[in-house]
Amino acid sequence: MAAGDCDVTMAPEPNGAGEADLEREAELFKEQGNAFYAKKDYNEAFNYYTKAIDICPKNASYYGNRAATLMMIGKFQEALEDAQQAVRLDDAFVR
Repeated sequence: MAAGDCDVTMAPEPNGAGEADLEREAELFKEQGNAFYAKKDYNEAFNYYTKAIDICPKNASYYGNRAATLMMIGKFQEALEDAQQAVRLDDAFVR
């Protein structure tokens, strides 16, 4: 993920949390989502991918992961919307 993929505009945290910290947090949420996806706990995977998106809404892979999760729980329209968002953010994103 390139620097600047997080679209967060807020005052710096007193504890020094910056954009890099937010990106790491989003990546941790994605990794937790991946773990739940591997266990076929798609609802929890969805929740963690959503947390990652909330922190870094310009990261195409988070939308791609959430789209795959939505497919697995039968929410096909929402899956299509996330897949389209992933491609809008990164036209080279294919998964």
